[in-house]
Amino acid sequence: MNSDEFSKDWESQIKHFRTLKRIDAVKLSLDEWLTLLNPDDKENSLFIHWEFPTKAMKDEYLATIQTRTTKEVIDLLRNFLIPSGNLAKDDLTMSDLMLALEQKKVGFDELTEHHRRLLRSYIVPGASPWEGNTWVIDLLPQNPKLALDALQAYVVSHFGFLPDGRIDGLLDAMALIRAKFIETPRSAALLSLDPYQFELLIDALYRRMGYKTKITQKTYDRGRDVIAERKSAGKKGKLLIQCRRTEKNVGVKEVRTLLGVVENEKASKGVFASTSEFTNEARKLENENPRLELIGNKDLQALLNEYLGSDWSIHIDSIISERARLKLDRPPKVGVDRATLRKTLG
Repeated sequence: MNSDEFSKDWESQIKHFRTLKRIDAVKLSLDEWLTLLNPDDKENSLFIHWEFPTKAMKDEYLATIQTRTTKEVIDLLRNFLIPSGNLAKDDLTMSDLMLALEQKKVGFDELTEHHRRLLRSYIVPGASPWEGNTWVIDLLPQNPKLALDALQAYVVSHFGFLPDGRIDGLLDAMALIRAKFIETPRSAALLSLDPYQFELLIDALYRRMGYKTKITQKTYDRGRDVIAERKSAGKKGKLLIQCRRTEKNVGVKEVRTLLGVVENEKASKGVFASTSEFTNEARKLENENPRLELIGNKDLQALLNEYLGSDWSIHIDSIISERARLKLDRPPKVGVDRATLRKTLG
């Protein structure tokens, strides 16, 4: 693109923007701004829609996100994510890039993948300089952690090319995914389980986290219900996991017992997973011992959402039944309570 072509294109863009209705979204309420996101309004108006216009709006939306439907949240995500195509700053970037190439300030072999796509888009009709990331929506609600990881990678790799507003929009999208699909309250689902079903759920969680797990026999569990191990290089470790389905805070005595088992068996760490929380004394003991990890209700739900999907509470029966089937299919060992397993399977 030469300077004359760039000037004509720039003038055309200016004329188009002058026909749009300008709206100062900063002065709107959250509900007014959400109403403006209707596709017809967006097409004929010029306002901030690629990110929350203000921090107050963002905070208000996140505070009420659990009252909003999954469809509404995903529709909002589509505004914050980047579609394949062009961005407004592409012409300016292209102009600077052509000048740098003409003056031999940079060689073709030194171009980033983004600059190569940008050049190709001006040569090949229909080619797009931006590879979008709207496909992360297909990872929701089952795999919110993968969606977050993908967006984090996108931001890092495109940080030097994205406009500030687009970066902020992607960060807002990540906040939405975390608030709606990871940090969701599911206490009732956890408390609906009996103690053994809760152990099966924790076992399934750590399997999804990449551990090889084993549920101990009740008669010989010695203060740990699940043993989780990883033997791969750099991740080797053995966890002894105590599971407690309770509505009361877990005290320091029980936590100290787990620590003793960890020391006796020379395990890497002891994990206490509970449907409730822990007393201050128990938390103090955890802080003093790096081989202890206490996972209370809130942190446990976040892990379940992250690794089993935000809809785990809907499929909780399938999750624990599948884990029980895996255990039931193995040759029975002395002391295994088959009746309890069959009860779990229904």
